[in-house]
Amino acid sequence: MNDYKTYEMIGSDGEQYGPFTIQELEETVSQGRANAQTQIREIGSEEWHPLGQIISSDISEAAAQPLEAAIPSDQPLDMNKALSDGWKLLKENLGIMIGAGAIFFGIMLVAGLIGAIIPGAQIFVQGPLTGGFIILTLKLSRHGQAQIEDIFLGFKNYGWLLLSTLAQGAIIFASIIPGLIVLIIGIVVMANGNTEPGPNALGIAVLIAGGLLSLISILIALTLICFMVHLVADKRGTFGDAFSATYKGGKMNFWSLLGMLIIIGIVSTLVIGLTCGVGTLFVIPWSTAVWVKAYEQIFPTHSTTIESQ
Repeated sequence: MNDYKTYEMIGSDGEQYGPFTIQELEETVSQGRANAQTQIREIGSEEWHPLGQIISSDISEAAAQPLEAAIPSDQPLDMNKALSDGWKLLKENLGIMIGAGAIFFGIMLVAGLIGAIIPGAQIFVQGPLTGGFIILTLKLSRHGQAQIEDIFLGFKNYGWLLLSTLAQGAIIFASIIPGLIVLIIGIVVMANGNTEPGPNALGIAVLIAGGLLSLISILIALTLICFMVHLVADKRGTFGDAFSATYKGGKMNFWSLLGMLIIIGIVSTLVIGLTCGVGTLFVIPWSTAVWVKAYEQIFPTHSTTIESQ
């Protein structure tokens, strides 16, 4: 009987869309354009209900379906929307997000302590844990439901997530080599100038230039590869596909992503500093939610959007 009913739904932009049949609603779920928390109402009714009350089984099946290889959207990233949507996602799922963030922080802290004895220990859990947190957040964003243990799902794809983390680290290290060379030159100039009284202006200038070059290089590299782990965790094609897609997506949205990277960095530093480190439990889930929302804008799961209905 439901098959003959039509419904309206509220999109992520707060606007109403419709009418939709049950089959069309199921399609929006399978394409990741609606989830269990999406509000719908039958045409002619005044009462809104979560979509999950009608097609919860379809939502569970959609969550398990593999996605197509990632192709960057031709629509530019709306940085303000990513920030606001990320904040909204965190507020709506505060308990599980904070809990997952605490687990992430705790494991990374222990791995860091072990790293004092076994150098590099953190790297072996960072990729899978980050990937698991991304998977959990994507589930909440796309389907409105997730389990706290989903943070460990990254270990099912351990090898590729470890490789993606190592690749990111190698790229970032390679990007700062020119800056390191300039810094070394600055140190040599400073050392050779110690025989003369007063500060070595040339040496100081070279050191500052090296530091700035290193910082700029790191920001550029981070911007161009910021979705590497997201794509691998989301299983959007092969490792090569993910590497290519994150570069293309980063290049197409460079300034917006750079701005978002700087904003998140400043806010995170202030929150953690002002709370003597306790704010880390907020910063981890908040930043993850914001980056996931930016990721969903740049790499949509389907070329059709709700707005085009």
